[in-house]
Amino acid sequence: MKRKVNRVGKNTLTVSLPSKWVKKYGLKSGKEVEVTEQGRNLIISSKTFIKKIKRVNLNIDGFNKHMLNRHLDEFYRQGVEEIVLKFTKETIPDYKYNKDIRIHRYVRKVIERFIGLEIISRATNKIVLQSLITKEEWEKTSVTQNRIYFLIKEFFDEFVLAMDDDFKKFHDKSYDYHDSIVKFSAYYLRLLNFSEWSENKKIRMFGLIVIIDKIIDKVRHTSERVEEMKKITPKIKKYVKEIFDLFIEQFEMINKKNYPVEDLNKLIRKRYDLVNRVNTEKFNEEELKVISECNIILDTINDFSEAHITLFEDYR
Repeated sequence: MKRKVNRVGKNTLTVSLPSKWVKKYGLKSGKEVEVTEQGRNLIISSKTFIKKIKRVNLNIDGFNKHMLNRHLDEFYRQGVEEIVLKFTKETIPDYKYNKDIRIHRYVRKVIERFIGLEIISRATNKIVLQSLITKEEWEKTSVTQNRIYFLIKEFFDEFVLAMDDDFKKFHDKSYDYHDSIVKFSAYYLRLLNFSEWSENKKIRMFGLIVIIDKIIDKVRHTSERVEEMKKITPKIKKYVKEIFDLFIEQFEMINKKNYPVEDLNKLIRKRYDLVNRVNTEKFNEEELKVISECNIILDTINDFSEAHITLFEDYR
């Protein structure tokens, strides 16, 4: 985008701001912007947060469970203050389990995934949800990121320990672990949306958190496959632990600003060694089902490496 430099007075030069950018951040005459000099570049940034959407009216007639989930996820990330759900039928289809679910009961359950989102009124054909978050404290992104890390580490540690103990008891709680991680991931994406980070950082971290969310789904599926095994074999215990350990080490990379190059080299070598061993190992049918579910974790090294570069590296 090119802008013309204009002279105002004897010694002052000005450049107009793009109208779309001005409208997006609610800038008006007299407001201040941050101007940062970076070599030959001049960075202009607004400290004004993205405007929240006050109210959304959503008619969910014809929706299924998946569609409702996706809409609620997106509205929450955007910081919508009030969501009004309207419907004429009491149920919506859940195609995963091939059944109909009651809307009122399901909404009560699903909003547990969203920090600060509560039901404030209900009627036969309407549910009103409201965000109790009055200020988007985007500075808490790092705290929330650390919380996600520790929740995942606890989930993985308990998974590995349970393979030598009462796995059914653990498996029954696996949805609780999953839901706690999803809750903080959703909150992180909301904070990210309102942060003052560059668009490049936002896009990179948004993509990484979405991938982590998919990984946690796969770990829950891995738990299902392990639960189905007649006997959990030493081979599965060994490889599942190694795959989980690798993921945790990758996550630690984005939690450390000064991640040593030698540690990254070791991590990459460890990943390729593990991939080669998994690919050449002979698994029985039950073992293969387990490995097929969690194997995706081995393909996330690039996502974590690129996120670390975007967050911390400075090549100016």
